[in-house]
Amino acid sequence: MRYVNLTSLLIFRSVSTAVYKRFPTMDHVVEAGFMTSDERKLFDHLKSPHLKYWVPFIWFGNLAAKARKEGRIRDSVDLQSLMTEMNRYRSWCSLLFGYDWVGIPLVYTQVAEQLINPFGEDDDDFETNWCIDRNLQLWMRCT
Repeated sequence: MRYVNLTSLLIFRSVSTAVYKRFPTMDHVVEAGFMTSDERKLFDHLKSPHLKYWVPFIWFGNLAAKARKEGRIRDSVDLQSLMTEMNRYRSWCSLLFGYDWVGIPLVYTQVAEQLINPFGEDDDDFETNWCIDRNLQLWMRCT
């Protein structure tokens, strides 16, 4: 669950000014407990000109494969179910990033101004910081 929360934070940092202001650097992400110092080193070591929100998915896949090998995941069907759900979530993150990356034609923004930046800091924008806090609280309860 921590990797899901980390991925959410990374994708929200890229699309939401409110979340980016709250977590302006990766140091803030580590301090908040979303990423360990060792994970930060691995994350920084990976050089990419693109957003690296997908890196925690790789970590999750490796961890799940290790858990299967050690018998903590009972069978391959369970592993496949976990991977399918994680891939579905990765696709949703990609879709969200794509929506933010592709500009809205001007004619639409004159009708619905909120389409310009629905993840901003206005009262009518999505509460991305609330989503991060909620997911973190749920994860903390489960651990």
